[in-house]
Amino acid sequence: MRQLLKLQHHRHTGKLLHHRHTSYRALAVVFAAAGLVILGLGAVNHAAADTFGVSALVAAPMPTSAPTITEPSADATVSGSSVLVLGSCPLITPQVVVSVSVDGVEAGTSACDSRNDFSLPVNVAPGRHQIVASVITISGQKGPSSNPLQITTAGSIAPTIAITSDAPFVYAAGNDITWSGTIGTAKQTTEYVHVDWGDNSQSNYTVLSGPQSFSHHYATLASHNIVLDVANAASAVGNTQIAEAGFTAATFPQPAAPASFYSNTPTIAGLYGLYLTAISATGIVWLEAKHAVA
Repeated sequence: MRQLLKLQHHRHTGKLLHHRHTSYRALAVVFAAAGLVILGLGAVNHAAADTFGVSALVAAPMPTSAPTITEPSADATVSGSSVLVLGSCPLITPQVVVSVSVDGVEAGTSACDSRNDFSLPVNVAPGRHQIVASVITISGQKGPSSNPLQITTAGSIAPTIAITSDAPFVYAAGNDITWSGTIGTAKQTTEYVHVDWGDNSQSNYTVLSGPQSFSHHYATLASHNIVLDVANAASAVGNTQIAEAGFTAATFPQPAAPASFYSNTPTIAGLYGLYLTAISATGIVWLEAKHAVA
């Protein structure tokens, strides 16, 4: 090894000779190899930090009380195929979303307004029905539900168009949301869909009945009430059947990159410091040796 690095020694004592006899070319090779090793450790550390990064969704506060339905009143008899459900939301920050179900089937959701009230039109067939309002937090957890409210609808025609959502509360980590669900009758027909996105913008679609998805970009981060109006030509004379349902969309800022709990950054920085110090010290010795030889 001494011959490879040209580290000469005194033939009688075995002691290394003065540094002016040292091969600085060999030391340069050693330093280059050490630098590559440190770079490799830094890359492994970075990859490990990416691999072991963690993120979590913090659940929003859950209210202890349920929404209150104020209209229609209990045991009321109403006419028409659509009933407007009004009520008040539980007081909590951030505000919750209210989901309304009819006879155990999700009919839509409504965002709580500035007065902490909600409103949602729901489709009903003639007969006796049970309406329930439930809490959904902005992080998606379902909370307390109101007592069932019994109503009777009379003289109405059962709507022939059904609107169901894959999720009553639609939200995303950016500014874009996609509503997805099923629209239409038992047999395939052409449906004319008008979507009010709740931010003074509307969209119109012509689709075949069945699973659907509609996307929208919101300019502001807030909660918005989406209302879908669906019509189709039920007869040759152009009789139009209309169904309406409301859903809530909310957008939230993109979460920060997951924090890493595996990091050797201080260790790598220390190795870089020692590496630079060794190079500097060797450079000084080299300059001294060169000056002494001169």
